[in-house]
Amino acid sequence: MIDPRNLLNLTGGVVTDVELVNDKIAKFRLAVDYAGSEKGSDNTSGYFDVVYYLKDQSGFTSKNATFIHGQVKADKIKKGAKLQIVGRLVQERWKQDDQNKNRVVVVAEHISYAATAGAQGAKTASTGTSSETETQNSVPDSF
Repeated sequence: MIDPRNLLNLTGGVVTDVELVNDKIAKFRLAVDYAGSEKGSDNTSGYFDVVYYLKDQSGFTSKNATFIHGQVKADKIKKGAKLQIVGRLVQERWKQDDQNKNRVVVVAEHISYAATAGAQGAKTASTGTSSETETQNSVPDSF
């Protein structure tokens, strides 16, 4: 369970193809637009390294991990995909060339596809019918 004092919810676009490390860890970079950022400003997006642990010694860690692994293997979660991530911040520390190094990464606890604006319950202009079934085909219903 995530400590509520270290909880984050990010929605953004994947800007690197997902790297699977030994089929146990998924790593990628997520771009998140800042709310209220002005057009033409140099400070409109943040880029975050995301790590998602898929498996432990006993196998997949959750149903979500099983689903995400399948989506990555099927090349559906890749550069350009819109995702929503619930996770926590972790500071990684290591020593390199006798210097202490560190960086902050997002450790994802749950990943899902992000709904696009206006996708749910959108109506077509010509028929007035709901195109909800069309949009649901592009985003899986269950995780």
